[in-house]
Amino acid sequence: MRKILIPIILVLSLQSCNIVESYICKEGNSDSEVFRAKSNAISTDSNLAKEKALFNAKADIAEEIDAYILDKYSYQTFLEDTDFEAKLNTARKNMLNEISIVCSKTIPKKDMYKSFVSIEISRQSIDDELERRLNEETQ
Repeated sequence: MRKILIPIILVLSLQSCNIVESYICKEGNSDSEVFRAKSNAISTDSNLAKEKALFNAKADIAEEIDAYILDKYSYQTFLEDTDFEAKLNTARKNMLNEISIVCSKTIPKKDMYKSFVSIEISRQSIDDELERRLNEETQ
């Protein structure tokens, strides 16, 4: 009986850890008002784990923002206006500085740290930054 119970208890306890981790920093998905991204990373250094998780989340949200910008402004770029493209690139880089961290947690696991992060940025702030950059440099 014990030979059967011990493996079952071990499997259940490992599964419960994974279930708990799946609810850490899960602040939702992007919607019509906000872009959101989440990520996690593991390292022997807690600060490095946090930085890696944030970097990965920023890379994910940057892809969403790029797709949004290209969808919104692609009709204006078909003439290959290099000035316009440069303005969009400057605005995209500045937007990543506007991102808000909505959740950040680090959990020690044996000799490692697992860091979770969720970030977001509003579509309105993206639109405002794009308009500001495009108007600023054309005047």
